[in-house]
Amino acid sequence: MKTLLLSIAIAVFSVTLTQAQINLVGASVNGVTGKIDLVQWEALDSLSVTTTPTILDAYYYATSAFNAFSGDYYITGISGDSSGLYTFNTATAEENLTAGSLFTNVAEFDMSNGKMYNLIMETEEVISIYEFDITSNEDSLIGTIYEPGVIGIVTDAVGFDSNNGILYYVGYTNDPATCLYAIPVRDSVFSYTKTILNPVGALNNITCVHFDNVNETIYALNDKFDSLFNFTGRYIIEIDIPTGDIIDRGDLAEFPYYIGGSSCFDQITGTYLLAAIDTAGYLKMVAFNTATDTYEAGFIPNVVSEIVCDNTLFSKSAYASTAIQPISNIQIDVFPNPVTDKLNITYPFENQVNVRVTNSAGQLVFAELVQGVQTFEIDMRNQKPGLYLVNLIDGNQTISKKFIVQ
Repeated sequence: MKTLLLSIAIAVFSVTLTQAQINLVGASVNGVTGKIDLVQWEALDSLSVTTTPTILDAYYYATSAFNAFSGDYYITGISGDSSGLYTFNTATAEENLTAGSLFTNVAEFDMSNGKMYNLIMETEEVISIYEFDITSNEDSLIGTIYEPGVIGIVTDAVGFDSNNGILYYVGYTNDPATCLYAIPVRDSVFSYTKTILNPVGALNNITCVHFDNVNETIYALNDKFDSLFNFTGRYIIEIDIPTGDIIDRGDLAEFPYYIGGSSCFDQITGTYLLAAIDTAGYLKMVAFNTATDTYEAGFIPNVVSEIVCDNTLFSKSAYASTAIQPISNIQIDVFPNPVTDKLNITYPFENQVNVRVTNSAGQLVFAELVQGVQTFEIDMRNQKPGLYLVNLIDGNQTISKKFIVQ
């Protein structure tokens, strides 16, 4: 499958949360009115909380989703005698409830165009994949997957590759086995691939799936059990898409419980977030940095759930106006990574190339025009430690690589 690259490079990255702003949105029951409030805040920052009352009396568990293309928070809600798809725009605070419109807890948005894709098991053994048009409130069936013996869909187990238009779902087969379904939803002819996952340990429960559109990587939460169904650990994992291998990236032994429907992923910083309860019984927001495989845990607004990341800035930066562009087989190498001294960039361009390096605040720290097939060297000794992005711009094509300065 042809790889696609973001046409407009993302230039705001960070290694620590103290350097970055991760905007979160969630739902909470107002203890005075009994209705639902929308809560917005920056991850781990208790001073950033804003609360907006809504028309909702209740909502359905694990049905929240965020449309980064339009900046809208969605949840299946109930207001009086009406139920349907509730919309809250994070920029304008405008809300709306479309009666009769429901989507499941196995739904995800394409950040490049705002379309939503939904997995529904309308009959046993058959998974239906729908494309849902938010503006017209209409579903269109794009295909079905027949899986003998399977009678349900795993909650919160989808991620969307907005670069290539692939819906990923982690579910079960009748073997029994856990597998990764890859469904290219933009193709005119419906198809899918199924890769059996190879986790370590006797039994595994994989959920809270998210796709990193910068590194094209799948992350998830894996609860491990022994052969007697005794819980043995909770890990943030990476799923190797071609092989199905499971790679443990972070041990969350400190958190024996977590809140369903509370995981999300910040595309700009590469942070995997989860509302979890520690061994002392305290609810905390866990912010796991996938660049360093470390996490911070701290403040989360009281009784908030259905948490999503507001990735509007990422969507606008990555997919705005010119949309995504196909890239040829050009590859670049950036080394050493991490770097402490001089960074080498090897690239095969024949035309003049604009080389630009930005830091975690989006500031330009280096820019130069280079020519020809060569290895180009950049002195990084005077730059602060952190995550950086190098962009090579050739005409209307951009190739990007992340690297770390130590």
